[in-house]
Amino acid sequence: MRLDTLRSTVRAHARDFNGTIFRADDIKLFLNEGIDRVIQVMPQLESMSYLELDEDMVTIIPREYVHLLANYAVARLMMQDERHYEATTFMNEFEVKLNEFKEKVDNGEIELFDPETGDSLVVDVPTDYVTDTYFANRNGRVKEG
Repeated sequence: MRLDTLRSTVRAHARDFNGTIFRADDIKLFLNEGIDRVIQVMPQLESMSYLELDEDMVTIIPREYVHLLANYAVARLMMQDERHYEATTFMNEFEVKLNEFKEKVDNGEIELFDPETGDSLVVDVPTDYVTDTYFANRNGRVKEG
């Protein structure tokens, strides 16, 4: 989805049909802030670029999840406009669907591709290991039996 389309989506969600309530620069700022939040949750998307020009496309994120950026931007605009209930609603939807997206990527249900090379992005989910066992003696060895 292009920046201009995302901006229109944000305006529709925020009921800014005439484009007079929220500035285009604020919308772009919050869309790019949404990209930062997605990268924060999913570091493997760090090569995703900001949206600067109206023709810029959202890369890496599958089409069915691009609207999350609009939800994030609407939530931030609503906070700015002191419409806290609506802001919370949009932010909760953003976070829930972002976690759903992350889970699907981690489980291998969605494969991500680098837009420049076309190669599959490596999704490395680190394994948790217990480093200090409960039943270790003073020497750090696990007691037998």
